[in-house]
Amino acid sequence: MRKRLLPIVLAVAFVLLAIAPLFLSGYWIRVLTGVFTMAIVAQGINVVLGFAGYLAMGNVVFFGTGAYVTGVLMVRLDVPFIVSLAAAVLLCGLYAFILGLPILRLKGGYFTIATIGVNQATKEIITNLPFTGGGHGLGLPIILLEPEIVFGLFYYAFLGVMVLSTLLVWAIDRSRFGYALLAIRDGEEAAKVMGIDTTRNKVAAWSISAMLTGLAGGMYAYYISYLEPISVFDITFSVRSVIMTLLGGIGTVLGPILGAGTLEIVTELVWSRFLNFHLMATGLVIILAVRLLPKGLPSLFTRRKGGRA
Repeated sequence: MRKRLLPIVLAVAFVLLAIAPLFLSGYWIRVLTGVFTMAIVAQGINVVLGFAGYLAMGNVVFFGTGAYVTGVLMVRLDVPFIVSLAAAVLLCGLYAFILGLPILRLKGGYFTIATIGVNQATKEIITNLPFTGGGHGLGLPIILLEPEIVFGLFYYAFLGVMVLSTLLVWAIDRSRFGYALLAIRDGEEAAKVMGIDTTRNKVAAWSISAMLTGLAGGMYAYYISYLEPISVFDITFSVRSVIMTLLGGIGTVLGPILGAGTLEIVTELVWSRFLNFHLMATGLVIILAVRLLPKGLPSLFTRRKGGRA
């Protein structure tokens, strides 16, 4: 019964989000756009962490790379946005493939630290390249339309990409590739014994994760029209996306969306009411959620045998 209702619930939710700009203020449109952005990034983390079991805390490197590739191509070479975005996505996938061959041989905390190091190194390179604007930042072309129209266009663009990224994760979840990743997550040595090429599957997972994250970064670059290395390579992007994945349920298809919506909206509400200590209040909410709901928010709606939640 529950499985039959899920498509209906999802369809209603999508329709409500599609018509939301007709009723919500510009402020909440921007908040929801932020939710969609982080949901895409969280889906990227979900592929490599939720399915493969590798904590890529420096995954924001692909967000920043996607943003800067898009921005540099548009500003320096006058390449159209869509072409620049496609190039950014492909380059992020290639970057992850090249990095993944050596780095994904590391395990546990060593891999996590390595990804953070890659992010810091990439940020320094971007900062010291003259054609990226360096520490002064890079301004992108401004869309010559009314702000309300621009915000509406990006709202629907991010909503569409969030849906597509979720469908991609759904397809992975039901594929042999997804089963191979889950086997690696549950026991890499056992997966090798089963004949699974663990290196190839892990590199593929990280490349897909990078492409989703780079896609979000490239769209974000044009959305805000100004880039700084310190902002788009901010490690808190990765931290937030990991928390969202954990809140929504690790390795689930809809978990990143549920986690992104919960964390972003709670953070926004806490910030508006507790301006002087909103970070502490938000942190307490996250700690309580992770402590009380170790399997994520979906555990509230599931029942174990014996009537326990």
